[in-house]
This record gives sequence, C-alpha cells and structure tokens, in this order.
Amino acid sequence: MNSDSPSVLIVADIQNPSLDPKDTQEWEDRSSVQEIKRCLENFGEKVEIIEFPSKLLQKLSDYSNLEPQNRPVLFHLVEGFRSRNREALLPGLAEYSGFPHTGSDAYAQNLSLDKHLSKLFCASAGVPTSPWMICEKDSVEDTTNLARNIARNSDSVFRGVRLPLESEFPVFFKPRFEGSSLGVGEENLISNQADLNQFLQSKFNEYSSWICETYLPGEEWTMAVIGSPTYGYKASMVARIGLENSTEKIYGEITKTKLSMPEKLYFDLDKERSDLIQKNSLELCKLLKTSGAVRLDWKADAEGKPMFLEWNLTPGLSSFYSAFPICYSESFGTYSDLMKELLEIAREEFLTERFLYSKLKKEKQTTGIDG
Repeated sequence: MNSDSPSVLIVADIQNPSLDPKDTQEWEDRSSVQEIKRCLENFGEKVEIIEFPSKLLQKLSDYSNLEPQNRPVLFHLVEGFRSRNREALLPGLAEYSGFPHTGSDAYAQNLSLDKHLSKLFCASAGVPTSPWMICEKDSVEDTTNLARNIARNSDSVFRGVRLPLESEFPVFFKPRFEGSSLGVGEENLISNQADLNQFLQSKFNEYSSWICETYLPGEEWTMAVIGSPTYGYKASMVARIGLENSTEKIYGEITKTKLSMPEKLYFDLDKERSDLIQKNSLELCKLLKTSGAVRLDWKADAEGKPMFLEWNLTPGLSSFYSAFPICYSESFGTYSDLMKELLEIAREEFLTERFLYSKLKKEKQTTGIDG
C-alpha cells in the first residue's frame, strides 16, 4: 500500500447534539470511535475517521486508483436513520466501488434490519420464534369482526397484516425497521383492548410499520457470533440481561442507550438452553452467510423456552458500553483481538466472488468525449 494512504477508514456515524436524539440513538459516541482507532493503530494500521458521506465519496475517488489489494478497509460504523436501507448503505457502496469492508453484505444487512423478514427467515429454518403480525400505520385492519375468521392464520407463526384480537393478548409492539430498542417502552406491552386503544392514539403513528408479537414474559439473553462462510463461525457464551439498575422493567430505549450501560450481563444460563441458543444462532448466521460481527437476542416464553427475538449485523462495538465486545471478551479474547479479527475477516471476504464485478469492470483509457 502507498505509504501515504491509510490502511483503514473508520466510516462512522458519531453522536451529534444538533440532530434529533432518536435519530442518533444507535450512533457511537466520539470516545468509542477514537478507542477503536487507537486499538487499530496499536497493531500497525494507519487509520483515518470519516464522518460524512461527501468526505467518504472523495476518499473513495482518491484511493480507487490503487490496486484492489492496496485499498483501505472501510470499518463499518454507519447506522443512518429513517431508512430501511440504512445499515446496508456502506456495504453496498463498498462492494460497488471495490473496497473491502467490515461487517455483512447489503443483502444480509437489509434482511436483518427488517424484524418481519428476520422472523420469517428464522421460522423457515425451524428456529423457534414468537407468533407475530404486521401493523402498518396507513393500512390498519379493524379486527372487531375478525374473530370468526381468525382461523385463517391460527396455524401459522405469521398471523398476517392486522391488529391483534383480544384473545391474543398479551402482545408486544416493536417498530419493524429500528434497532437499539427505539420506539420500545413499557407502554408497548398490550394486555387488553384499553391498552391497545391508548397505544394507537399515543404512539402508533411514530413509525410507519410495526410488528406485534405474542409477549414473552421470561428472561432475555444476548450473545455474539463472529465469522464468515470462508473464515468459519464461532458463538460466544450466552449472556442474561439484568435490568436491576435500570428505570425500566422492559429492555427499552431508555436503558439501551449509548450514553451509558445500566443493564448488566450475566453468563449464568444452564448448559441445555445455552447450547440450544448457540446452535440455532450459528445456523441462522450460516444460512444468511453473515460476515463479521452479529449480535443475536433471545427471550424465554412462559415455560422458559428460548425464542429468537432479533439480530443486529451492525452491533455496537464500543469498548465502554456495548454488549457484543463483552460477550466476545468473555469467550474469545481481548478487545484488541476483536478488532484484529474483524479486519482479518474483511480482508478475506474481499477475495470472494462478490467483489469480482468492481475489480474486473475497469474504466477504459480513451481520448473520445463519450469514451
């Protein structure tokens, strides 16, 4: 690589007080990004931090004349906001431009961000997940007269695009395309028709699409998977999420902030359920062909059985407040080991066929105006 060019570009959304806090809930703080930079530099990488799309486009233009093997790795910390494509923006651009990047490809990122598609994928793989339905802001179906017709969905884990019936309470509402528990609070737990009416009036219009799933009353767990199809996969120990220091009884957006970490992680799950969660989590990642870091969340039903909740293919990587590095450190190595492994996976992934298009489609050198 040219000695003047970086080996890693950390492309990051960094929390900004001039923007709506809800929009930047998933963004890292500056000290966390600086710690990642310091860590990468400690094992010989030359690192720059890029915060803005226009700056990134300029850098890609500057370094596109380098041979592919000499181009910097794009370290993916872009969350965006208000778009179902937001976590796929950087991987798509990297693949099109011919630059290696940490994290999964655009296809996997988009599927994982959509809670409905994630649960369909999960159910198709035989992984247990709570029954659910979709509720769209602009097309809410009145369920008042649906009781006699509900049999059409009673045998399916996915119960359609509609509001829940009284016979299906309690249920829990989540924004379909958000992470970090955005839009999630204690009022999202619906136990009766009065609760539902209040939720529809006070909160439902904040997001265009929701999933509504049968409520799981048991413990909540999280764990880390790291790897790729060529690198191989490994699953961390499973962590129970403790909320004793939180003001919430539900793991919502007040607790799941990137300004602090009031939740606690306990690695005390029994072997039988831990093995089940690890096995199913690895199966999901292998089927989707994820790359790099994946955090998977699970919750117990009334009988204590683990049920898949959701996954995050752009998980928080802060050494100060993120669950993924804690799970990794408990099972595999240090924070520096994690950073090094993410780069190794990215560089190995860059050798696969999905980057052939950008490597082989080269601009012709011509003298004509139209090329």
